[in-house]
Amino acid sequence: MKRRRKHWRDGFGTPKMFVLYRTPDVWRFAMYFSGAIVDGYLAQPSADSEPGAAQSAAHGKAEDLAGRPLTISWESSDEPGWWTGTITTEPMDLTPNSAAG
Repeated sequence: MKRRRKHWRDGFGTPKMFVLYRTPDVWRFAMYFSGAIVDGYLAQPSADSEPGAAQSAAHGKAEDLAGRPLTISWESSDEPGWWTGTITTEPMDLTPNSAAG
């Protein structure tokens, strides 16, 4: 049996929501857990890049912070340059069941 790598983030649980927004200098984010918020900025891509590139980088950041695979469903906000993402956890074991016919 594989031991799961322990992350300091395990105490936060699964994140629920991600907010991504463009500033003149960088893309910034806030990730909401039950009882905690992690915020910061994306070193890449640049602030003038397309939203899809920033969303992809934010997705990677969310998985790094959560310590597990995640799915993020992005929606644009009423505020220009802002996006919100609803986060769900993906199954930990993605290998097919050999007993299934």
